[in-house]
Amino acid sequence: MADSTVRTLSEELNSLERILAGLSSEEWAASTRLIPVDEDLPHWTILELAGHLEFAMNMVDTLIDGESDEEPQLDPAGFFLVRRSEVAPIAYQHAYQTVGGRSADQMRESFSATCSATVKRAEATSPDLVGPALFGPMRLDDFLVTRVVEAVVHGLDLTQALDREPVATSAGIEAAAAVLDELLVRRAAGQRPADLSDDWKWVEAAAGRVPHGDQRLPLLG
Repeated sequence: MADSTVRTLSEELNSLERILAGLSSEEWAASTRLIPVDEDLPHWTILELAGHLEFAMNMVDTLIDGESDEEPQLDPAGFFLVRRSEVAPIAYQHAYQTVGGRSADQMRESFSATCSATVKRAEATSPDLVGPALFGPMRLDDFLVTRVVEAVVHGLDLTQALDREPVATSAGIEAAAAVLDELLVRRAAGQRPADLSDDWKWVEAAAGRVPHGDQRLPLLG
């Protein structure tokens, strides 16, 4: 399970790296469709989106470096139970802090280096290691599933900003859909709407990237 999750994460990140590697300076400055909690704030550009993803992957290092004897308190769905209003302002600012004064070329190189280092470190670490994951201790293998969700969902943000077709892998979509299914059970009970039986359509709607009439959605911001 852990090996397959690392492999899926690697494939998702490789897809995003390939897109970022070919962007023009104008494309790096393109706005995403993500709406900040404070709607008066500017939307992230692709540069800030890449910064957010880099920060999200660096959290793997934070978890491993913080290894402890604590019992894990969160699984992948539990990690996403925190409300958007609580975490989105922090994530918004962290993206700008990660980007700093970097140029697009510097961001591209930094993102690529972070992705490579994240995968290598995950491969070399025991999946049952427990460390800090923002809202409580988690096993590394469970936390890596949340990183797959981040890569799939924000990969969608990237391709939407560029008006391109999605690049998520079937394994990544399956993993993200399963986490969102469990999140729906814990948040609102019940199953996904019948018209969202397709995993990709479910991910798009449950993550709030495509509108849907079900009042329980979106589950992510």
